[in-house]
Amino acid sequence: MLHIQLKQLHSAHIQKMTEATPQLSQPELEGEIYYLSEQEGGRRNPVASGYRGQFYYNGRDWDAPQTLINKELCYPGENVKVRLQTLSPNFHVGQFYVGQGFEIREGTKTVGRGKITQVLRTDFNYWDFDTFFKELKPEHKPVDFQNIKSFSTRVRHALGAIKQISNLRLSKSLSNHSQMLTIECNLREVGNQALPLMDEICDRWRQEIQLANSHYKTELKPLTKGVQFELTFATWHSSFVTGKIIVNAI
Repeated sequence: MLHIQLKQLHSAHIQKMTEATPQLSQPELEGEIYYLSEQEGGRRNPVASGYRGQFYYNGRDWDAPQTLINKELCYPGENVKVRLQTLSPNFHVGQFYVGQGFEIREGTKTVGRGKITQVLRTDFNYWDFDTFFKELKPEHKPVDFQNIKSFSTRVRHALGAIKQISNLRLSKSLSNHSQMLTIECNLREVGNQALPLMDEICDRWRQEIQLANSHYKTELKPLTKGVQFELTFATWHSSFVTGKIIVNAI
């Protein structure tokens, strides 16, 4: 009798987990994950679509809900194919390549190990300056002083309208092709919410500043006091310009 009751409870638990399977609105990555068994230090219970264990890569945890592919549940000790959608996409642009490893964590505990099998969102594809310069066509030349002046005006207009930042300053070094323009500013108040501000800077970069083609990636750097946000970019049309936008929050 007890065995039947336990079986019924287990069935009810499984039905509750699977009766409303969440679907990601815009999946950005596909991957394969092996969920560690309990004996390997993993979970006790299976995961279902909508599971939000921490998505850990490059030394940092992120939120990225999962949808299981062709499977309702994945039990500890099993492999599963998943789609992932990050909740802070501006911090993942330019970061991923096929075969890249990651972990799924709960707190500091690793419960799954995986690898990227497909990058679904185009601007999530990894880039660095070596690949950027290899992609450039011979006719793409670095901007001259006149063009950098025009580009700088676009930067000042777009970022100068953001009320949360102050002391906007630009410095040029056209001979340094990996950082031709450095844009720095300060956060007016340390209490300002960082992520919405960073999202606004990324939106203004895409909508108002970048040229016809663009790569960018972002990074939050912890400092002794506060943080520093960096947006590294390479953008081009008939000519190219590279550099960084740096927000000091100290």
